[in-house]
Amino acid sequence: MKAILKIFSSFVAFGLLAWVLTLTPTAKEQNGNAQRGQSGFSSATANDDFSITVGKPVTPTLTQAVRDLPPPTIEPTLDREINPRMSLSLGNTNYNPALGPDPLLSVQADAANRALDAFDTPLFNFDGQGYTGVNPPDTVGDIGKDHYIQMVNGGGTVVSIYDKTDGSLIQSFALTSLSNCTSGNGDPVVLYDQQADRWFLSEFGNGYSLCILISQTPDPTGAYYSYQFNTPNFPDYPKYGVWPDAYYATTNEDNPSVYAFDRSAMLTGAAASSQYFTTSRLAGFGFQSLTPSDMDGSTPPPNNAPNYIMRHVDTEAHGISGYPTNDILEIWGFSVDWNTPANSSFTKVADILTTEFDSALCGLTSFNCMGMPGVSQGSLDSLDPLREVIMNRLIYRNFDDYETLVGNFTVDIGNDIGGVRWFELRKVGTGGWTLYQEGTYAPTTNDNRWMGSIAMDGSGNIALGYNVSSQTVYPSLRYAGRLNSDALGTMPQGEYTLVDGSGVNSNNRYGDYSAMSIDPVDDCTFWFTGQWNETSNWSTRIGAFKFDTCGKSDFTLAADPAIQNICVGSDAIYDVTVWQILNYNDPVSLSVTGEPANTMIDFSVNPVTPPGNSQLTISNTAAATAGSFTLEIAGIAPTSTHTTTVGLNVFDSVPPTTTLQTPANGATNIPVSPTFTWSNISAVSYLLEVATDTEFTNIVYTATVDSTSHTVGTALDNNMTYFWRILGSNSCGDGYYSDVFTFVTMPLPGDCGLGSEPNVVYEYGFENGESGWSSSGTEDTWTLAQSNPYSGTWHYFGNNVGFVSDQQLASPAVVLPVGDLPLTLDFWHTPNMEDGMGTCFDGGILEISNDGGTTWTQVPEEDILENGYTGTISTNWGNPLGGEDAWCGVNSYINTIVDVSAYAGDTVQFRMRLGTDSSYGAPGWDIDNVTVQSCVESVVSSIALTKTVGTDPNVNPMTDVITVTNGTMVTYFYEVANTGGVTYSLHTLEDSQLGTVLGPDFSYELAPGATTMITASVAITETVTGTAVWTATDGGTHTATSTDSTTVYAYIGDLFLPIIMKP
Repeated sequence: MKAILKIFSSFVAFGLLAWVLTLTPTAKEQNGNAQRGQSGFSSATANDDFSITVGKPVTPTLTQAVRDLPPPTIEPTLDREINPRMSLSLGNTNYNPALGPDPLLSVQADAANRALDAFDTPLFNFDGQGYTGVNPPDTVGDIGKDHYIQMVNGGGTVVSIYDKTDGSLIQSFALTSLSNCTSGNGDPVVLYDQQADRWFLSEFGNGYSLCILISQTPDPTGAYYSYQFNTPNFPDYPKYGVWPDAYYATTNEDNPSVYAFDRSAMLTGAAASSQYFTTSRLAGFGFQSLTPSDMDGSTPPPNNAPNYIMRHVDTEAHGISGYPTNDILEIWGFSVDWNTPANSSFTKVADILTTEFDSALCGLTSFNCMGMPGVSQGSLDSLDPLREVIMNRLIYRNFDDYETLVGNFTVDIGNDIGGVRWFELRKVGTGGWTLYQEGTYAPTTNDNRWMGSIAMDGSGNIALGYNVSSQTVYPSLRYAGRLNSDALGTMPQGEYTLVDGSGVNSNNRYGDYSAMSIDPVDDCTFWFTGQWNETSNWSTRIGAFKFDTCGKSDFTLAADPAIQNICVGSDAIYDVTVWQILNYNDPVSLSVTGEPANTMIDFSVNPVTPPGNSQLTISNTAAATAGSFTLEIAGIAPTSTHTTTVGLNVFDSVPPTTTLQTPANGATNIPVSPTFTWSNISAVSYLLEVATDTEFTNIVYTATVDSTSHTVGTALDNNMTYFWRILGSNSCGDGYYSDVFTFVTMPLPGDCGLGSEPNVVYEYGFENGESGWSSSGTEDTWTLAQSNPYSGTWHYFGNNVGFVSDQQLASPAVVLPVGDLPLTLDFWHTPNMEDGMGTCFDGGILEISNDGGTTWTQVPEEDILENGYTGTISTNWGNPLGGEDAWCGVNSYINTIVDVSAYAGDTVQFRMRLGTDSSYGAPGWDIDNVTVQSCVESVVSSIALTKTVGTDPNVNPMTDVITVTNGTMVTYFYEVANTGGVTYSLHTLEDSQLGTVLGPDFSYELAPGATTMITASVAITETVTGTAVWTATDGGTHTATSTDSTTVYAYIGDLFLPIIMKP
């Protein structure tokens, strides 16, 4: 990316000037009072103000014919990241993720898989283009009447044209050889414009611009009209949609941006103008963009219908309140008026409420998530999840009776594993858009599924293609689907493999997007292309498949719910829907088999004329035997028969007690988002309760689930003791609570667990000079500084210079103890060094030596418990640390914690090593507050004080209550015993009667098990109760206190009065 940035810098001024010059006078006046953005152009404010910017018409050039171009030249030694997705200001990242596993997983799990001959066997399945030396490939393709075109990133975008009848390659060429406006910097898009029978090609243009080419004729090997539309900012991640009145585009700029380009003019090669709006960003995401709708099918949208543009919103992740049980699909309408641009509008159409989903997949901004064999989930080399956008393409279809939008995006299904959330929205007549169905496709919960692309055929069936990867699955391509008649929210047709991977991708950037298209000729055949890995370098695949029911006049059969649970004596009721395909209207007779013996069957309507509905009731279940039953509902018509299956669970008692499994009773070091498992019993749902006490008076987490496992969505506290139990329920009622298990969660990184306490081995904050720290290397700039300490006054600072350097800051020797594990290094630092979209150009690493500094070893990422390396240092610019994982691009203090337990018993040194390349500097690296600590077994800290009182100062009477005459001298005896495991050196004794008797902080070594005694004497003048408090401390972290009391009763004495006797 650095090379690309340097090239771009020469075009910045030109690009901005060109954009301003293309504004019409009217547009300039309309935006005259607008705020000037970072790019220096005057446009609409981002916060949903929706002011329009109009571009001056662009005159195209007519290219030569593609068939006359030479084949593309691939540079075999080039290996670089192309068009890194821009990650702009992040906003608020204090998100609250959705709770637990994705709620829609169970809907898919309840749907039985069904195999259809035509769909599970690809019609075509062949390799597309191979590795071109850059990452990612941005694989995209589309199908026309006679051709399939695939495009991938290369030194310039490489275009391959195939004969769709046999998959043979007709021609490949570099897009830069066709048009001068293309930059070769990636993000290709190809679309087939079905209504016009033309081809649409695009990639980044030179400077800040988009290059769009429209084929002059339906033949993609002919000439193209080439347009270069300037943009106010770099138009990252452009996606397009074909619409009757415009080609619409969305980009990731300072704010999510939307464009319309004059399609009618472009189809004829005339000068074409553009219009531009922006909307507000979502807090939390760095990279973000909207997605335009792309029209499929032969029926266009209603006259004057806007193009629909969408994005998904995880309300918890983006800090939006008021939606505790829902998330949102946002829809805007972009209506363009080319004659009077002031009439154009970009307005919010609807906020569609969905079932909760979790966008915090390995966080909200990380480019690392999806694991591969040998690459752990979320590690530095794991793959980009691309959770921020609705994926290419957002499909629009008009079925006359209703319009539909179909799309997909990537979500966290639980435990930072990726799955595909898909949706279908419908709009009937003049009504608004509503959610018709939604689902999450993740048939296994340990494998990532992402990078999806979705499409719908002319019969309303859906196909979804996607990547699969995990620590047991190499990056592969698979697909699944659903018939229009399948249970809503499910994709029971599949999962099928297009190609199995066999290699680990060498770059974390993966795919960026893929493409599922529908053949415009039969409106039935799906064509899918995407990235996969045969080796460490990417490959691409092209496949085609179809449903055998597509295109036939027929009916479909569906029943809801998929599973019904009843207690004996209750009726089971299912809604049966008979839908028509291509206006089918023959009567359909309904029947059912597989019902429990002795029950009765009734359909409310039978036969049903499509489209129509009936209700199936199963009664007299008091005579049924408890158990699980599979019911097959059949629909029989004169021309065809279709079946669908539903489940019925009949219970005759409440569930028994379940057996808890994990976490095991007494388990320790359990993650704060643990997975609970228990035995299966005859229950429909299970109530999980987690509390901090055995009586469950303080329940901190609860969930009701329909499986025998659950992963906590809201993290528990670290280093805490918890108790958990399960209650099973079914249609007959609640069962009985399980036994109670207890577990202890793991401590925070660097903290000591329950039963242990920290032992500081080394601690220094640079307040007293170098104190054994030293620096060396080439162009060394390490120095004690006061400019930016984390705390106190002083810290160490290394300058990120603009030339090659290798600067090393080493600690003094530290003796690491044996047996006191874990051992951790903890330091605060600001690695504010030059970076570029996930790559470090300059950076810092941490090294360790256990041989007096003779040899040094870099601390690996897996040993860094908190705030690990942020990128890999580029090998292209002379940095001595090229290829190493490093810190860079962080402009505020972070606390890094490192596990150094492997060096227990060694004398070690730590070294912060700063490497810089041949150009561009940055602020540098601040280091402060370095601590090494171990964890030692906690010792009991306790003392026992015994206070007694007597009248003989030399004899302890061992009593705490006496009675004396007024004025008697008494002696108090204070005996303290060390009942703990700490030697106490400082002592204080306070007495409510006598005041301070000892100390404060009287110095005396009281060893464990030892006792000592002091006395104090005082004359008693009244009855008094005195309470003594003895406090002992070791001068550090251990303090113990004990109290005791005595009472002395005082009286005046015998009173002798004379007695006078009288005779």
